Amino acid sequence: MSKINPDMKMGELLETYPETAAVFKANGFPANTKEELLELLSPQLMLKTALKVKEMNETLFISLLEEKIAEIKCIGSFQESDKARGKADFLGYTYCPIKDIFKEAFERVLKAYLTESQDGDFQYFVPSGCGEDDPYEEIWKADTIEDFPDVTVAAGFGDFFRPEFVDKFVKKGYFKSVNYQQVHSTFSAVNYEDPQGWYTPYSVLPIVMLIDWKKLGNLPVPKQWSDLLNPIYHNNIIIGASQEDIYEDILLHTYKEYGDEGIIKLAANVKDGLHGAQMAKLAGTANSQGAAIYVIPWLFAKACPRVKETMIVWPADGAIITPMYLLVKAKQEKQLQPFIDFVMGAEYGQKSADNCFPVLNPHVDNKLPDNASFKWLGWDYIRDHSMEELKEHVIAVFKKVWRKNEEAS
Repeated sequence: MSKINPDMKMGELLETYPETAAVFKANGFPANTKEELLELLSPQLMLKTALKVKEMNETLFISLLEEKIAEIKCIGSFQESDKARGKADFLGYTYCPIKDIFKEAFERVLKAYLTESQDGDFQYFVPSGCGEDDPYEEIWKADTIEDFPDVTVAAGFGDFFRPEFVDKFVKKGYFKSVNYQQVHSTFSAVNYEDPQGWYTPYSVLPIVMLIDWKKLGNLPVPKQWSDLLNPIYHNNIIIGASQEDIYEDILLHTYKEYGDEGIIKLAANVKDGLHGAQMAKLAGTANSQGAAIYVIPWLFAKACPRVKETMIVWPADGAIITPMYLLVKAKQEKQLQPFIDFVMGAEYGQKSADNCFPVLNPHVDNKLPDNASFKWLGWDYIRDHSMEELKEHVIAVFKKVWRKNEEAS
């Protein structure tokens, strides 16, 4: 008997089956969570009315909803609700804008794996939203490699680049990279694959510039990252930040090439730090909070609706990239190849690329601009430095100058 009917109200549907919010998002409803969907569509709105607005087939869409419900039920039958009850076999961390897409693809693989393997002890953690409690937040402090997951998907220069973790596990060869036979030339040009064979890069978050024409006025359009150090852009740049935490990406590259002096020059030009979604909403508007230049993830730059008032600049020296990678145990306790194949494969890879997260898989169309290139810190530089100490240093130097500028203005 069908669980869902067209006359069901959205509030009842989403309260009973919150997992179905992912189906709505995948089919063009611009909401990342159940709460956002209910803000977009009234809780009293009937499902059939919501589908009529989008000109969607009721029968087909309801079958998608019920398939999602059945999928979650199947997964739940294999695993206790307490995901932190023991050592995880698989951890899946990625950037917030793509978390739901990642998790949906993961759950399809998980369903097949559990059905075939009957592995009732399989443990995983794949966050579905930003800010979700993480029972494995300090897994990098594991006492032994046996306590660490067989497969971990991660992003950025976080805990798995800490010297303590690298010395304890990475340098001892506990992880072995899974290499592609071939990679996109954009990646091979910057030697993105780990020459030591420890980390397995599979994708990146590219950072570009978004220009607001009116606010730029008569100033020249910056063409490369070093242009942002020019004092003509004083108080005219917005960089990435979240709740006053400055993102380190552009700071790390500036420091690598120009040291503290470069950070000081950049800080003198920065007006504010905002999340990429906020930048996309501000750019091209008359709002005085905005600026002429935004240092912004590519996906948010492309999301800015005011295409006539703005322009995306892919810097001549390359979009800054932050790593997205796997840590795969050289000696796995379980056969988790299906999960590795899913992360590195073309099917999920194309969905990733479609959402502005280019991948190394050569069979995927990354839809990059013509002559696009990447700017990568480089493995030698990363291994010659404590990334945690380096991040703390560049942010401290930046904030010291930036706060003085704020006080002066």
